[in-house]
Parts: sequence; structure tokens; C-alpha cells
Amino acid sequence: MIGILIVTHGNFGTELLKSAELIIGKQDNVKTLGLNHGDNVDELYDRVSEAIKELDSGDGVLVFTDLFGGSPSNVVARNMEHLNFYSLTGVNLPMLIEALSNRKCFSIDKLITSSYKAGYEGIRNIREILSCNK
Repeated sequence: MIGILIVTHGNFGTELLKSAELIIGKQDNVKTLGLNHGDNVDELYDRVSEAIKELDSGDGVLVFTDLFGGSPSNVVARNMEHLNFYSLTGVNLPMLIEALSNRKCFSIDKLITSSYKAGYEGIRNIREILSCNK
């Protein structure tokens, strides 16, 4: 099973996982890490490294971050210098649910593609959709 790590500012990742589990049930082989005000970025780097190693059961690890260019995303990118894993930024609930639901049966490449697509397609303009139905 592909391991999932969510690295975000504050408790966003933890709460996002709780929301996903509310919809699809409790998940194994998934972790969240948050960077809070005053936290040491180098310590987060080490925690990310350890979490990736722990989550890699042989099928790969997909790391989600909240904001490209933010400290969590930068720490994840730095870990790519010495660890083999994949990462998507801009994590949202549709993207996470897609990844969690399909990580047992999809290859890592297919999971990345389907998660990216679900995240992108999960962004909708409700007013526009409703006005088209009139």
C-alpha cells in the first residue's frame, strides 16, 4: 500500500485527514505533520524524513503539502535530495480522498495523476453551475 504523508502549516493536515476519515473511514499507513508558529524548520525536515521512511512499505510514498513555496513544501522538497518519494502541493479534500481510496490498487504514477485531477476538478464555481441549470 502506498504511504501518505500530509505536511502543512498548523493543524490543517490533521483536520483534513479527520474529515477524509469521516467520509471514507479510518486509514492506516498515513501521517500528518504540521508547522506551527515558532517551530524549528530543521526539526520539521528531520520529522518529514523519518515519516517518509516509516511509511514506505515498498509501494512508495505520496506526500501532500498545502502551499507551494511555503516552509512545509520547501522542507519536503529538500528531502527529495536523498529520499525517493513523490509530492503534490495544494492539497484539498477531494485530492486526499482520491489518494486514500485508491492507494491499494493504483501504481504510484496513476495515483498521482488521479489525485491531481480530483483536486483540480474538486474546485467548482457553484453559482456558475446553478445558473447553467436554469
